[in-house]
Amino acid sequence: MKSIYFSLIALFLATFTATAQDVTYGVIGGVNFSKIDNLGGSGFEDNRTGFHIGGVVELPFADKWSYEGSLLYSVEGEEFPNSLGTDTDVKLQYINVPLQFKYYAFNNFSVHFGPQIGFLLKGEATIDDGDAVELEDTVNTNFAGTAGFGYDLKEYNLYFKGTFTYGFSDIFDNESDGSDRSQLPGTVHLSVGYKF
Repeated sequence: MKSIYFSLIALFLATFTATAQDVTYGVIGGVNFSKIDNLGGSGFEDNRTGFHIGGVVELPFADKWSYEGSLLYSVEGEEFPNSLGTDTDVKLQYINVPLQFKYYAFNNFSVHFGPQIGFLLKGEATIDDGDAVELEDTVNTNFAGTAGFGYDLKEYNLYFKGTFTYGFSDIFDNESDGSDRSQLPGTVHLSVGYKF
């Protein structure tokens, strides 16, 4: 799986370098609704609300097609009731690098999909608004798939995106306890951006 991601990243960078004269830049930010499989919550109602912010670059490479790459600081995790009758808040801070193919289906409406690699900056948990405790046995690198849709308001240089991201690698290393239950992150991103 990792070799597929690195191959896609290499293809993106090679094409980007070859045709960089058509590139556009922008900034992006928005809200996250995230969940972690098999961590403690039940349904999506136990999601954690966070945010993301960063920069984006878009490069057309064919009629109606373009590459879009982003560098995002993102706060994710999960919030759920625990066995003590209080709430547990798991907060994960990432630098995410989604590399997406973008297809303009009609007018300014687009769909996008592609891989994402995430680098964990910090993971911590808080119980019932107490002191934050750093999480142990976290995995520093997360690979995920992304898909979603967007709309460009070109006359104002604004664009809007909705993206679903689902992780393919555990956020915790479970080898030491023999657990076979994967803790895979899933996040909905609602974004607004500005292109220069």
